[in-house]
Amino acid sequence: MRIRIGLIFLMVLLAFGACNDTDCITTNTAYVNYAFYDQQGRLISFQQPITVTAAGTDSVLINQQTEMNTMKLPLCYTSVEDTFVVHYSETMVDSIFVTHQNIPHFISMDCGMGMYHHIDAVRSTNYAIDSVQISNSEVTYDAKEHIRIYYTNNN
Repeated sequence: MRIRIGLIFLMVLLAFGACNDTDCITTNTAYVNYAFYDQQGRLISFQQPITVTAAGTDSVLINQQTEMNTMKLPLCYTSVEDTFVVHYSETMVDSIFVTHQNIPHFISMDCGMGMYHHIDAVRSTNYAIDSVQISNSEVTYDAKEHIRIYYTNNN
């Protein structure tokens, strides 16, 4: 009986030891990193709550976040332009339009393919946003700033 229990215990240990700790969901999404600046080029932070949604969907990407000076948002790998709506209040919104190329890349046998992006252009509406600028067009898994959002001084 002890031998059977020992063998079962050994098989369980080997089974758990053979599993790897791959988290494909979180490791294969490349995010665009945005940073907020004033017109003089200084990093700014929003104290009021901001919500960001993906246009044309019911997806809330950022919900009532305060003290934001950066944000990171995913790009859609099935289209070449994404529209994000930044809600400052119920009536005050800006839209950010990101045109991009999707570049598939192999991650691993367990995770399959992932998607990098190349940002071709970015534009926005101008309710509170003064202008937008691409600071790094290659979107991979790094934490580099990709897009700068310049706000008018009266925010």
